[in-house]
Amino acid sequence: MAQPKCLTLLASLLIASQLFMLNSGCTKKIDKKKEYAAVVNEKPITRKELSAELDRIKQRFYGTTAMTDQQASQIEGEIIEIMIGGELLYQASQKDGIQVSEDEIKEQMTKSKAEFPDTEKFKNTFTEQDLAKKIATEKFIAKTFADTTTITEEQARKYYETNLADFTRPEQVLVSDILIKVKDDAPKADTEKAMATLKELQQQLAKGADFAELAKKHSEDATAASGGMMGFVLRGQTEKAFEEAAFTLEPDKTAIVQTKAGYHLIKATDKKATMVIPFEDVSEKLRNFLKQQEIQKKIDTFIKAERQKAKVEVFLSQWTAKKE
Repeated sequence: MAQPKCLTLLASLLIASQLFMLNSGCTKKIDKKKEYAAVVNEKPITRKELSAELDRIKQRFYGTTAMTDQQASQIEGEIIEIMIGGELLYQASQKDGIQVSEDEIKEQMTKSKAEFPDTEKFKNTFTEQDLAKKIATEKFIAKTFADTTTITEEQARKYYETNLADFTRPEQVLVSDILIKVKDDAPKADTEKAMATLKELQQQLAKGADFAELAKKHSEDATAASGGMMGFVLRGQTEKAFEEAAFTLEPDKTAIVQTKAGYHLIKATDKKATMVIPFEDVSEKLRNFLKQQEIQKKIDTFIKAERQKAKVEVFLSQWTAKKE
């Protein structure tokens, strides 16, 4: 089950640190709009930090896929909001007196390095101060929200019974398929040829031929290499004609079906009836899931309250201040 966004993203976010630039003993004047993405209670989140976090998100969720300007702009706005929330949580941890030891920083440093084989990239991404702030924020979340949140078995059972459909495994059938591709507007001769081929294969199967070998030789589907094995198919996953044939076939019987892709020779080898997963099988995971949901609600409520009291400036041109 999914972890709360704040917990999962805060685990990787570099919470903004205060930036001091000294020159000959005097504070250098900084152009906030150029240097900072936001300032939270006079503590800056730099554009460099925002850019680094955006790069990590791109790499994690987009890989080598190019991101559009619109996507980048939207994600940038979401990231700065999370970073602002993270800064508010960190500031709260300091008011609460949360301390971080050198040993904790070293341990976290070791764990973080394992995620960055490129040592130089790691040095440019993390500092001890970044990790100290991350640890302090996580300790505050654990102390303030996680340790004070309990989900009883009764609460979990109530959720289970109210959302029984989520714990119901639908009917499914194990299907193998041999496909001869035929376009909708194909000449009649192509249709007749495909049907003739599949009927011939049907006769070979009746005489004891191996379905998998025939699929490897004749199927034009991506499953050909695996002997036509599609795996278990749920209702609603395939076209209606294919579904009806698959779910009504007796074990090891075959049928020829037409879909948009062409003509299929299908075989059903196993069926699993609809089944409700027992509460006992999901109880522990469900309680953890509900606990994380409750923690997230508390964090969101806390950040919203802190945001209303805080002085927050955002310097992104595409950013629109949220009206809480």
